[in-house]
Amino acid sequence: MRKCVFIITVLFGLSVSAQISNDSLKLVWENEKGIDSVRFNALENYYEINNQTQPDSALVALEYYYLLAEEKKATKHMFKATKRTGNIYRLKRNYDKAMSVYQEAETLAIELKDPTLQAAIMGNMGNIFIYRQDYSQATQYFSKALKFYQEDANLEEESHMLTSLGSVYLIINNYDLALEYYKKSLNILNNRAFEDRRTAVIYLNIGWTNFEKGLYKDAEFYYKKGLKILQVKNEKFFIANCYESLAKIYLNLKDLKRANFYAIKNLDLNTELAIETGIIDAQIIIAQLTFETNTSDATKKAEAILAKLPSNANNEVKRNVYELLYKCYKAQNKLGLSLKMYERYNIYNDSIQLEKNNFAVAREAVKNEFDVKLYETKLKNEKQQAQLELKQLKRTFGIISGAVLLILFIVLYYKNHIKKNRKKREALLEELEKLKNNSSSSIIVDSKKFELIREDIEASINRKLNETDWKVLNILLDTPEITNKEIAEKAFMSVDGIGSALRRMYDYFDIKDTKYKKIALLTEAIKRSNN
Repeated sequence: MRKCVFIITVLFGLSVSAQISNDSLKLVWENEKGIDSVRFNALENYYEINNQTQPDSALVALEYYYLLAEEKKATKHMFKATKRTGNIYRLKRNYDKAMSVYQEAETLAIELKDPTLQAAIMGNMGNIFIYRQDYSQATQYFSKALKFYQEDANLEEESHMLTSLGSVYLIINNYDLALEYYKKSLNILNNRAFEDRRTAVIYLNIGWTNFEKGLYKDAEFYYKKGLKILQVKNEKFFIANCYESLAKIYLNLKDLKRANFYAIKNLDLNTELAIETGIIDAQIIIAQLTFETNTSDATKKAEAILAKLPSNANNEVKRNVYELLYKCYKAQNKLGLSLKMYERYNIYNDSIQLEKNNFAVAREAVKNEFDVKLYETKLKNEKQQAQLELKQLKRTFGIISGAVLLILFIVLYYKNHIKKNRKKREALLEELEKLKNNSSSSIIVDSKKFELIREDIEASINRKLNETDWKVLNILLDTPEITNKEIAEKAFMSVDGIGSALRRMYDYFDIKDTKYKKIALLTEAIKRSNN
């Protein structure tokens, strides 16, 4: 009991607070001595606070807003007032009035030469074309606005147009494409740190898509997710939509208790907002639910709806009422009335079928337009891909050319290097032969009979040569270009031992780094032997 009282007290407090806020804002904008910008700001704040909760009061304030802007020759504020007036009429489902007001706003946007405002009103007019079932026009308007927002890098409005285009594809039963657009839109908004009405609307649309696909549990999940966001600021028009959809979802799930709960809440909210078509739709859902448990009460409700049904009600509403009455009379065995209702049901069902045929034509028109845009996009992508491939090909060719030149340079370098080394080796061998064939009396001309003089060599290096060193020198004397392995075989020693002996003698004879150390060692030994 305390909890209930507490809630009522808080709600009363909020209501009083809102009233004080509204009254304060009204005092500000009605103050003719006040600063114009302050007065305009007060009117805009009033609209934000009341457009969903008190739409009729918001309309009165918007009329004042327009007249004040006109008096002050503030065309941009005239545009704002006009556009917002159209928004409220659209939410109240007065689409003809909304379109008329949007057209006035479009004229003002053109007068201002402001493409951003033109794109904004274009998106709003696209919504009216959807309600008029002119899906081709709706697609054109949304697409033009989307292109502008993408070029302007306006991500939030781009997301809005993606959502609107997704709704067109949902209506024409292209559910996969609709979900693709909704997810793109949601991804943009998810980069923000908050969720608002736009986020909620995407959730509602995803829910609607799942409902149309017969995935009622998934539909329930997304509608409740959207409803939670909308309830934060009490967005009544959208909340009413949630209640209606949830009632239909639970009716399909045979959860009559929950269906009835949301149907009643939907009726109450539409009554509060004075949305005539919304009230009728809510009453039909309640009558359909009643039929599941009480045929007599359902009949009375359906008859009451039919009695006050406006002549301009759409064919789907009429069909639903006659279908319900047909079922009620048939269940009560009132065959004459049942047959009469069935005939009426067929008349409107045929009309709907005709509308569906026209709808199919419209769907094809939108599909064809989408295919053309898809083809244009494909051509553009193919052209970009071809340019990219050409650029890549040039780049690859450049890399290959560079690699080939590098390889040629390396080949030429090593070829030249080998040639130089060969000349150097030949020069060393030639010098070696000259030393061997020295005409000095101490040297025998025949290189095969030439002998190294150990004593002279040891004297010149000021150290004794061991037997291994001496053996290696004499082997080199016979074959200067012999390998370490071949020396080891001839000397009956290990390769490591030969390497060690050579390193030692390189040090003794002061042989510097050279590619032909053995030849240089032998040359030096012959020189020292000659001396």
